[in-house]
Amino acid sequence: MDSEHEIGRSYAGLTMIIRPDMRKYDILDILLEFKFVTLEKLKLTGKQLRELSQEELEALPAIQRSMKEAEDQLVRYGNALENKYDDLRLKKFAVVALGFERLLAKEVKVHS
Repeated sequence: MDSEHEIGRSYAGLTMIIRPDMRKYDILDILLEFKFVTLEKLKLTGKQLRELSQEELEALPAIQRSMKEAEDQLVRYGNALENKYDDLRLKKFAVVALGFERLLAKEVKVHS
C-alpha cells in the first residue's frame, strides 16, 4: 500500500498492489484518486449539500470537473501500473469529497 505513489512523474492518491506471493488468492489491486471540492466552490452550505440527491450532486459543474479530472488521472496511472507490473487485477476508483459533508465515488472502467 502506498500513498502518493509516483507514477510517470505524477502522483496517484493511493495504490494497493498485491505482492507476488499473494496472487494465488482472489485479491484485487486497487488504485484510488481523491479530489476535494470546497463548499465555497460549490456555492452551497453544508445543509444544502446534505439535502441534495446523488443525481443532483453529480449534475453540479464543479463536481463534474473534479470527477472527470480524477477519471483521466486514473486512466493514465492505471496504464502506467499495468505496464510496470505483470498480472494486475486492477480496480480504479475516483473519490470526490464535497467539503466535509459528502463523498461521491465511482469505479472507473476503461472501455476498449
